[in-house]
Amino acid sequence: MKRITLTAIRCCLALLLAAIVVLTATSNIHAKEHSVEAKFAVVLHGAAKVASDASEGIVLVRLTEAGQRAQFERLPASRMVAIRYACVSVGTISIGVGDQLSQKINVHSSGDLNSSFLFAKLALEIPDGAALTIGMADGDVPVNVAGIVVGDEDLALPPDIWNLPPLPVADGPYTSEWKTIAALYSAPEWWRDAKFGAWSHWDPQSMPEQGDWYARNMYMPRNPDYRFHNEKFGHPSEYGYKDIAHNWVIDRWDPEGLMNLYVEMGARYFMAMGVHHDNFDCWDSTYQPWNSVRVGPEVDIVGKWEKVTRKHKIRFGIGFHHSPARTWGQFMPVRYTSDRSGPKAGVPYDALQTILDGKGKWWEGLDPVDLYGPLHDRNDPLHSPFANQFMWRVDDAISKYHPDVIYFDEHAGDSQVDLGVNMGLGFLAPRLIANYYNKSLQWNDGRMEAVINLKGVGGPYNSFQNSPELLPFVESALVKSSEKIIESDIQAYPFQTETSISEWHYQTGQRNLDAPEIVKLLMQNVSRNGTMLLNLTQHGRGDLDPEVIHIAKDIGAWLKINGEAVYGSRPFEFFGNDSVSYTRNNARVYATLVDWNGGPVTLEALGTGGATLGKVSKVEMLGSVVKLDFVQNEQGLTLTPSGEVLPQPGITDELLASSFRVLRITHDKGWFNDDDPGAFAPKWIRRCTLGTGDFNNDLYISHTPGDVWQCTFTGSGVTVIAPTEAGAGQIEVKIDGQSRATVDLASSKNRLAQQKVWEVNDLPRGEHVIELFHRGDGLVAVDALVVR
Repeated sequence: MKRITLTAIRCCLALLLAAIVVLTATSNIHAKEHSVEAKFAVVLHGAAKVASDASEGIVLVRLTEAGQRAQFERLPASRMVAIRYACVSVGTISIGVGDQLSQKINVHSSGDLNSSFLFAKLALEIPDGAALTIGMADGDVPVNVAGIVVGDEDLALPPDIWNLPPLPVADGPYTSEWKTIAALYSAPEWWRDAKFGAWSHWDPQSMPEQGDWYARNMYMPRNPDYRFHNEKFGHPSEYGYKDIAHNWVIDRWDPEGLMNLYVEMGARYFMAMGVHHDNFDCWDSTYQPWNSVRVGPEVDIVGKWEKVTRKHKIRFGIGFHHSPARTWGQFMPVRYTSDRSGPKAGVPYDALQTILDGKGKWWEGLDPVDLYGPLHDRNDPLHSPFANQFMWRVDDAISKYHPDVIYFDEHAGDSQVDLGVNMGLGFLAPRLIANYYNKSLQWNDGRMEAVINLKGVGGPYNSFQNSPELLPFVESALVKSSEKIIESDIQAYPFQTETSISEWHYQTGQRNLDAPEIVKLLMQNVSRNGTMLLNLTQHGRGDLDPEVIHIAKDIGAWLKINGEAVYGSRPFEFFGNDSVSYTRNNARVYATLVDWNGGPVTLEALGTGGATLGKVSKVEMLGSVVKLDFVQNEQGLTLTPSGEVLPQPGITDELLASSFRVLRITHDKGWFNDDDPGAFAPKWIRRCTLGTGDFNNDLYISHTPGDVWQCTFTGSGVTVIAPTEAGAGQIEVKIDGQSRATVDLASSKNRLAQQKVWEVNDLPRGEHVIELFHRGDGLVAVDALVVR
């Protein structure tokens, strides 16, 4: 017996020594996961340990009054902490390392205080051997703590979307300041040339087929959607929006067939719905468990759209509508109410259900708070816990699907108010943009291929009224957009207008725009330097009405004939009027007539003596072989068909086939404009509709020495056209990297437009790069090139 005891002692000593060696060797290595139950915590200042109702032997630390604390001692070095808690309120608790409560952590109701638990998780650096303190400070809410998990990375737990840190900006040249973004960014060539996009504005709100904003209106008793919902599905306390999402069936969705139609329609890019104001993600979302992969269709809709879009070799985009102001401020709060009268008066709508209420139901394990938000008011959405979540969800989608364009149904600034909510992304916008641009550079081997659309950049809904000095930078840092409001004049920088063939979400009995209406809208946009994004409204189950398909095919047939007036074009010096739209492409001018009666027509903007159009030598009507006789004089360009012009083939709409005709006009002043395809001028300021006699009525202007305007041209000679004026600076001309001359643009006379300030005629025939550097004091401008 004595011998066995000594052997046992020796073994224990050996094991203890080995443990000491291991602990010594690993004392500074962070723990992967380390759990501590509440029964091992030290309670301080009146905190108490109580038994849980959930299971025998589980002990909770109850924190009900300010000053009470629970301390978990001798923890391994960690970077993350998760607290398992029970709560019946919405608010915060306080945590810290050692005796100090240094951070707040958001909590919300788990359903009760003893048997239903949630995890609150956040990043926190804990030194080896330190203690973690959880306490109730002033303003905090009561909780029962069941335990903690510390370690590194994700702790084998899903993200806590209500305690996410600010999203860091990805590495790259773009920083989160408007001025630095504007100094580097130019809209990519593919976007400038595309002009027309297709949109699938489709999500669970399409299921009831009652139009847009259903996810909000169904909770508002005075709204027709509320009455429809009660009659069709039941009271929103029993059948809420989460159940709409659950029962969203998409068995008629054919992404391949739809993409074939979009391409046939003439779309050069496609926009998928990522998430609307309803807060339901249509992709395999890391930071929103209420998504189309887990709930409802159980399909990664964005992922499928992305694959089929790339297959058809057009550009891919994702639309995000879940901004803090829209979703947190406008959509969520109306759900935290109840009927004021009737048999359900005072019964809370389903947005106030908790994870405990899902036990035994189809949504067991899903927390309604993640879809509807915790109970809150609508004030200050940009500083809400939802704001960080919004940023991480956008980053999640762009990192997974690498979109070429992302759209936000939100203002870039923060000065507008809608439905009592302060709208806009404000300080979040430049961070979001810089992150996206830097990541896009990584995906595209350093090439800038990214476009971001935001609203409220100037115009009637200008969201920079509180910071007007930023507006010139914002205009060139992104592609501004507006919903169904076409810019009233030619814009210096490209823009997008979003429109829909009918309602944004399908509405039974809806009226569709016809093909002529859509083509007219398209040309009004393109002639003003814009692009149009068109939603073809889908049924809830994913298909299109036959009439919509028919209209889309007519649009495509028209663009197949007349596309050279659209794709790759740039604005002419005049955009036109209600009956004609002008564009330029490859040194020609295009006039799109939208109410032609088949007889003579006079285009007053195309007369002699203009700043841009030279002597007309030829006029052709696309899609027709009939010769056009013409006379150009000071009154305009008058055209007369020499015979009967037949309708354009392949178009079933008679008005579109006969009255929407495009004229191709060849003239002797086919200069390369400062903004034509291939021109690149970051840091330069674009100005248009100047009325100062410049070619195409526009210029690129630089106030900063060192700025460079450049383009590629093919030929053996080139002339630089620029204005001269008193106080102007100089430009250095480089051809293929070699300095050729420095030209002084200053003039002692009055300002002179369209001056030939430098030329060369003995270049080897072929492709060349010209760079114009701003040198010296005074502003400089570039107007055009004459290439030979």
